[in-house]
Amino acid sequence: MAVSFSRSSEPLQQHGRLRTCDVDVAQQVVAEVYEPHTLTPVDRKGLDARLNAVQLGGVTLGYLTYGTEAHIALPASEHWYHINITLAGSSLVTRENGERGTTRGMAHAAMLLPHRAQTIAWAADAAQFALKIPRADLEGHLATLTRTQIAGPIDFDLVIDLDSRAGKGLLRCIEFVRTEWDEEGILARNTDSRRQLESMLLTNLLVAAAGPHQELLQRTDETLRPSTLKSALDYIHDHAGDLPTSADLAAATGVSARTLQLHFLNNLGCTPSQYLRGIRLRGVRDELLYPRSAGTTVTDVASAYGFHNLGRFSSLYKSVYAESPSETLRRARSS
Repeated sequence: MAVSFSRSSEPLQQHGRLRTCDVDVAQQVVAEVYEPHTLTPVDRKGLDARLNAVQLGGVTLGYLTYGTEAHIALPASEHWYHINITLAGSSLVTRENGERGTTRGMAHAAMLLPHRAQTIAWAADAAQFALKIPRADLEGHLATLTRTQIAGPIDFDLVIDLDSRAGKGLLRCIEFVRTEWDEEGILARNTDSRRQLESMLLTNLLVAAAGPHQELLQRTDETLRPSTLKSALDYIHDHAGDLPTSADLAAATGVSARTLQLHFLNNLGCTPSQYLRGIRLRGVRDELLYPRSAGTTVTDVASAYGFHNLGRFSSLYKSVYAESPSETLRRARSS
């Protein structure tokens, strides 16, 4: 995940919400985007607060830096989870129960819980991606993935290891979201695609964060109905154009996402998402081999099947069909 922190290329710069040296203004605007807190810079005159933020469904993603050492007191709210992904510098986070954790640039993120008061000490050079996720959304997503009722707040561990395999997956997901907005990609404009991206973000977060919820994610149903795989395959084929998520499949089949994944791997040798991608890829190829009109383009067809990053799509297509999508379309037209 390559991120530049120069003033001319900071993440989400086109979506600026705050540029100020005034402590009161900084506290007010950040509170409006996230939630009420107390901001105390060590050097009030050195403050250079900057916030760029976008909305992805119920999730708020913002790039935040204060330009000086600062302390933040965040009371319990009961409504939101906050995830501070440290991009540069460091921070020290303390929960009201005395638990403490340090985050460092591109190595850690801090998970702030809705039912705990927390304090954060920002280093002067700290810069973070700050996510705000409604409690109902994250807990509901976990419930759907695991087919389990979630009775209360999830007691995530304080620090997320971004060097782990799952942590790197979370970083890639965040970077993809950031790129779409910075480059005004189709995901930033398409409502259906935003829904899929939000689901992917929540899933990656739940997998990357440590805590007692991991037992739910890893649990598999002891009894698998013979019809489970068929139901999943039918749902994928019937809804491929809607880009169903792992949560959609879990809800449709009545088993956890983990159980469904193992069922696919044991019987088909692939995950549900890989199977869906294959269905979408074959749909694109059929459309290119038999174009509906003279005006058919690779971009239009790929986007219709949910492939919005054309560079990655072209590489994937060529690896499967030994020719580029444009070559397929050109050959179809010539014949």
